[in-house]
Amino acid sequence: MTGADVHGHEGDLERQVWSLIGKTAEYAGGSENLLLSHMLDTAAVAERVWDGFLARATRDMLDRTAGGTGRGRGLLMWLAALHDLGKATPAWQGKYPSAAKRVREAGLTWNEPTVKRYPWAHERAGGFLLRRFLTEEGWPTEHVEWVWPLVAGHHGFFPLASSLRPCPAARGQAEGRVQWPLVQRELLRCVGLLLGLDPVARLVPAEVPTRALQLHLAGLIAMADQMASGGRYFRGLDDPALVTLDGARTRAAEAWKDMGLRRGWEGLPTPDAEVLERRYGEPLRPVQRLVAETARTMAAAGMLIVEAPMGEGKTRAGLLGAEILAARFGFDGVFVGMPRWSTADPLFREVRDWVEATEAGLGAHVALLHLWQNFAPEWTTLYHVTEEERAAAIGDCGEEEPATQEEFSGGQSPSGFYFGSGRGLLCPFVVSSADELLYAAARSNWASMRMAGLLGKVVVLDEVHATDVHGFPFLLEALRWLGQARVPVVLLSATLAAGQRRQVADAYLAGATGRTEYESDPMPEPRGCARVTAVCVPPAAGAAPVTSVETCGSFRPDRAYTVEVLPEDVSPPGAEAADAALVGRLAQELADGGCALVVRETASRAQTLYRPLRDRFGPDGVVLLHEWLTARDRALRTDFCLRALSPRDGGGRPHRLVVVATRVAEESFDVDVDLLVTDVAPTDLLLQRIGRLHRDPGRVRPARLRTPRVLVTGLAADGVPPGGTGAASGPPRFRHDCERRHGRHPLLVAAHLVLSAAEEPWVLPARIPDLVARAYDDSPDLREAWRESAEAARREWRDVRDHRADQARRLLLSRRGTGEGGTLAGLHYVAAPVLRGGRGLSALVRGEQPAAEAVVVVQEGGAYRMLSGTPLGDGGAVPVELVDELLTHTIPLPAEYAPMEPVALRPLPAWRKKREKGKEETEEERKVEHSRLRDRDALVLDARHRVVLAGRRLRYDAELGLVDEGAADEPQGR
Repeated sequence: MTGADVHGHEGDLERQVWSLIGKTAEYAGGSENLLLSHMLDTAAVAERVWDGFLARATRDMLDRTAGGTGRGRGLLMWLAALHDLGKATPAWQGKYPSAAKRVREAGLTWNEPTVKRYPWAHERAGGFLLRRFLTEEGWPTEHVEWVWPLVAGHHGFFPLASSLRPCPAARGQAEGRVQWPLVQRELLRCVGLLLGLDPVARLVPAEVPTRALQLHLAGLIAMADQMASGGRYFRGLDDPALVTLDGARTRAAEAWKDMGLRRGWEGLPTPDAEVLERRYGEPLRPVQRLVAETARTMAAAGMLIVEAPMGEGKTRAGLLGAEILAARFGFDGVFVGMPRWSTADPLFREVRDWVEATEAGLGAHVALLHLWQNFAPEWTTLYHVTEEERAAAIGDCGEEEPATQEEFSGGQSPSGFYFGSGRGLLCPFVVSSADELLYAAARSNWASMRMAGLLGKVVVLDEVHATDVHGFPFLLEALRWLGQARVPVVLLSATLAAGQRRQVADAYLAGATGRTEYESDPMPEPRGCARVTAVCVPPAAGAAPVTSVETCGSFRPDRAYTVEVLPEDVSPPGAEAADAALVGRLAQELADGGCALVVRETASRAQTLYRPLRDRFGPDGVVLLHEWLTARDRALRTDFCLRALSPRDGGGRPHRLVVVATRVAEESFDVDVDLLVTDVAPTDLLLQRIGRLHRDPGRVRPARLRTPRVLVTGLAADGVPPGGTGAASGPPRFRHDCERRHGRHPLLVAAHLVLSAAEEPWVLPARIPDLVARAYDDSPDLREAWRESAEAARREWRDVRDHRADQARRLLLSRRGTGEGGTLAGLHYVAAPVLRGGRGLSALVRGEQPAAEAVVVVQEGGAYRMLSGTPLGDGGAVPVELVDELLTHTIPLPAEYAPMEPVALRPLPAWRKKREKGKEETEEERKVEHSRLRDRDALVLDARHRVVLAGRRLRYDAELGLVDEGAADEPQGR
């Protein structure tokens, strides 16, 4: 049946069906789009998604659900077409005058005042109608109940069944009386007929899919709907004679090609050790070989937990494992998540090169996905080779307004489609902060598209131990969903506690076995340097989970590390004297040359130490690296450190260098230094920092620095003997900002282990498991003089952790213990708030106000310019060709300077301008960029690079970065 079939049947049922509008002219390229036309467009896009996007593993699961090979395609097309069934109601048609006029002329009526007074969302209306009609067609209840939420939730939220009904006071007017039910049933019949499918009664699926697969399906339906809603490729058709499935397929094919959409790997071969060694030009390290062998022998897709000391090649091991699992089990992409967005940047190059090595040309489809829309110079330089592509591919990957369908890539970069609301994880290859994965496990908008993006990939999470106590429940929730979908997962860690290892394994197996909770048998304690734990559930019906644990040695020999405490006065007045003492000690240690890394807990503490170090060693002998730098300054300094201190390249290493850094040096900071100075921190973080020390065992070092030595600062310990180890008469005192960040209890445990280093040397990497176990021990054996203070600290720390974890559990995607059943119905009952932008998402999954982000500009005499001096136009207008330069001046701002409420920062006036819908841009407007800056906040400095924010006087200094000069009402010191 086509639209042409209605000719000659004026006033009959078919004519009424074809009178329904699916898209108004404003949203369909200038002319109305018939409802059946939009439904066919969406089905045709879903077909493209099946043929050109879905992983083989997903297609196999959908085929099993639908009842046979190839039947999954028809099921997906049919469900996608029905997403807007709820628009076949007076509640929707009556909202738009042109649509209302058309359907009234076809003989359909309703009471207009009543419908306006009692609105009914078309998503809920569609779920309501589909639930009723499938039941009437004889579908079994278990299938009716999992199908209707896919329609009711296609805009991102899944309601309860009890909330589908229209308001009773509408008395049937919202859903339609008289002829309306016949029209709605006929619409359902027409959809199947136009798609060439069996009658509705014979479309019953063969099995009820898991909730994970249902959520995946819902995300694919939403993806197809959003693509088919773009007026550029799917202009409105208001003549039934023009509406055909072939026409919809042509439109979908054109859109798919122009937008550059594609799946990831196709026919990926399983690499053997020789292939991998040829690829990298060096033998595999022990942990890499063990991961590859384990991945090749797993009975089914499952989870690998890779634990190895710093510098053993874990990241490469994780990528090799992901490649093998993807090839064996039919997954076509990868998500690589890092603890923070800052650590994702350095990994981007490695993942891109790895993907390119697996298939030529595929590296161009790796996306650097930043929740906070950060600027990465390499990402822009590599991908955005034309103005159009640059504007298309860098956009919002969080929760802002959906990107327009005018975005495209031309095959040079990931499609711009992926940079719309909630779509980022749909890109075949993604490097990102782990926040994206955690947010997918929250009861949040577009969880379906986020999960759809994850469930066809192998998920790799680096430094998984760094997930904080608020984020950890979200991590476990994500693992349950991934386990249920049998998605391969690779977790990497250098300092994973035994309890965390068991929790993540049990969460994955709970999902894979379909249980609410799962408790595995105790795992054997590690014996080797590195350990690989594999968990999976074989595909045979009723098969029990399989767990294996294998260990291997290090490619580096064990070495004894000297750990020494440099006590200091931790009160604010004592900072200057402590810095002076440390400068003197560094001058002594580096007298014959050498490279040192100093890790401070805060940026302000790093800044105050940098000044006397610069005076002592000269500006070329010291590098300052912290969070409060612009993206450009930080990228340049990071790149210098990675090249100058590379553990793999001895050429160009400076004779003497001191790097003063903050926590940015903890993870994915691949350097090799001769001496480490670090503020006290929890034991696992100390071990991470120690991983930068003597990373290359074969390097020739200055005589004083041939023994790896760690100097620990930031604590006052009474009675510490010379040498910085041994007994202390009382519990140590810590800096207030450090104690507030980490808690007193973990710091006491770390201080105890550090001060005990004289009796129990830190022989690494052999002692890492023991040190981690003792750090996480619920009842650590601390010194007698400390115990009263330590016990009080432990109770306080546990209470804070329990409270934060409980706050997170209230927002998880699943509500265990509530009898939610096996469908998506009510998934968003008591949903998380809709938080706009990456900052809001991060706040949700981290349980605290995250840093803000702003573009630094200077205002002088009413005119704006960049920090680099480049002038801007009126109101801050930016020519398209200068946007990338402007974004290099993006800076993160601590939450205390820029809280989420009240709003302290806003875009510049010119950035907020929006082009009117349907209005063509002028030549001058086309030269000025708006869309990429619309949601960017500006930090406006005066001519002296100063600003007052939240009552604090701030200054941006070319060397120091953002400096806090004190309260605004205090007299200036300079």
